[in-house]
Amino acid sequence: MNKNFGYAIVGYSVLLFVIVVIILLSPIVTIWSLNTLFHTSIEYSMWTYLAALWVTGLVAGSGVRSK
Repeated sequence: MNKNFGYAIVGYSVLLFVIVVIILLSPIVTIWSLNTLFHTSIEYSMWTYLAALWVTGLVAGSGVRSK
């Protein structure tokens, strides 16, 4: 096995980990920002987390195009 191949695997693993962490934290950041900007007092619960994840996916997914 090539030494550079091992570094590439570690690099891709770290990149994948960072992407997953960003996806998992984005709903909490969305709820926090709405609470801060508009003083909405939205509680932090599993249901609001899932709702924010759903809305974030809908908005972010609307920019995806296929041929």
